[in-house]
Amino acid sequence: MSAIEISLIALEVRKWDLETQKINLSSYYLLEDQEKNSAFDVSFLQPPEMVEEFLGKLRYEAEQRLREVHSDEKLEVDFENETFLRQKIYNYFKRITMELNNPRRKKGQPKMILTTHMDLYNENQDVSFLPARLQFHIILNWARKYYEKEDYKKAIEPLRKLVKVAPDYGLGYKWLARSLKKIRKYEEAMRTYEKYAEVDKSQDAWLDLAKSYRKGKIFDRSEEIYRRLLAEEPTNKEARIGMAQIFYANNLDSYLEVLDQLFQEDPEWLKAWLVEEFNFRIYISEKTLLSPNQAAKFLGFKQIFDLTQRAFKNEIPSHFNPTKARLSFYKEELEKWAMAMNRYGCLPGKIELYPDRLGQDDEFVEEEEVAVVNAVQQPATDRKTTRVEEILLMIRARKAQRAVEQGVTVEEEIPSASSPQEQPAPLPRRRGRPPKNSRPAEDNSSTAVKAVSGNDHDGNIAKSSPQEKRVPRKADAESDNENNSHSAEGQAPRKTRGRKRKPLSEE
Repeated sequence: MSAIEISLIALEVRKWDLETQKINLSSYYLLEDQEKNSAFDVSFLQPPEMVEEFLGKLRYEAEQRLREVHSDEKLEVDFENETFLRQKIYNYFKRITMELNNPRRKKGQPKMILTTHMDLYNENQDVSFLPARLQFHIILNWARKYYEKEDYKKAIEPLRKLVKVAPDYGLGYKWLARSLKKIRKYEEAMRTYEKYAEVDKSQDAWLDLAKSYRKGKIFDRSEEIYRRLLAEEPTNKEARIGMAQIFYANNLDSYLEVLDQLFQEDPEWLKAWLVEEFNFRIYISEKTLLSPNQAAKFLGFKQIFDLTQRAFKNEIPSHFNPTKARLSFYKEELEKWAMAMNRYGCLPGKIELYPDRLGQDDEFVEEEEVAVVNAVQQPATDRKTTRVEEILLMIRARKAQRAVEQGVTVEEEIPSASSPQEQPAPLPRRRGRPPKNSRPAEDNSSTAVKAVSGNDHDGNIAKSSPQEKRVPRKADAESDNENNSHSAEGQAPRKTRGRKRKPLSEE
């Protein structure tokens, strides 16, 4: 009886059902130096019980695969580094159950599993101590996880490690080149395509390299590869349409001969290729640039949004500058694209072009804008005003009327742009209460002065300011008592607020 070890690489949740309390898991593992994939259900239980059920089903799947190859032998399947494996799977199942039973989940929010992937070895972990065969598949799993989800930016670093660990693995170069191209690192992507063709040496690798040269405008190298492939296989469709693409990019009419031959052989294949893959860009020095507004008029679109939406789907040839966020078109490219679509019936309807709409409408819009600007500066009297001009004139008249009512002229209220009035800059306002010594003095003409009837101890009339508060003295207290008892004209004594003030004791 021989023992064979299973090396688990990754675990991924495919789906789950809370009614049946089942979760479907996909396992990636190594069995006899070959990567295998098995999918089966595990019940929602406590984490230790889920670990036992998962390992038991994985061992059974591996035994069934081994019996297909070694039918006469008795085999025993073990797990490599089982203690570490059990702890890792236990932590993963514990996290899943915590996410499903999250007490902070809002009312009405469904139960979700957020951690859907588990790597036995994390990306930031050093795996150089592992065997070379296991290192390769672990790093391949890191790269595949991001590449299949089209997260090309994160896939680049694992792919660099992959081609470093396995320099003879052609698929790693292919994925790395495509990821670099997706994030617009074209020069490095081209060098990686060259390495891919050198290592893989397949027809697909050479076609990818020729396509990379063509998109990089290196037409001589691209044409050389296409001609070599056609010499080996004259009926190769991709090589033939690649040659047509080079002729088209250089504005040579010979591309139509190639397309006509392909249309006679397989019209549906050519239609699909022209709509989805063919690049209708012409690389010549003199081309007529069109704005989205002009291109919409040229193609007969009523709204610019319809044009831009199709342009971003690559249904209409366009040029997008991501730095300036600007979309542009070229008249010659649109003409050739429309001719090809109509010639081979790629679209349901016929494409009509309207070159007479390019200049007239733009001039009309410019004249209308100039007229509106002039109406703001000077009302038009010798012609019939438009509705926009009438509204602007009404606004201007209301401003003038309000200015007259306030006693201010229009020129004073709204200074003209040609002779701007210099206004003094306002003083900066300070927040909070100003200090006492910085308060402005009150004007005698606007401030009321209160005189207190009666004489002070010097025989003068006492005057008090609202801001000042006098401290009562003994003589003042006696004078106040006398004034309260009688007045000079025999009138009733003046009432005072509050309680009677007690006379100060004489020392």
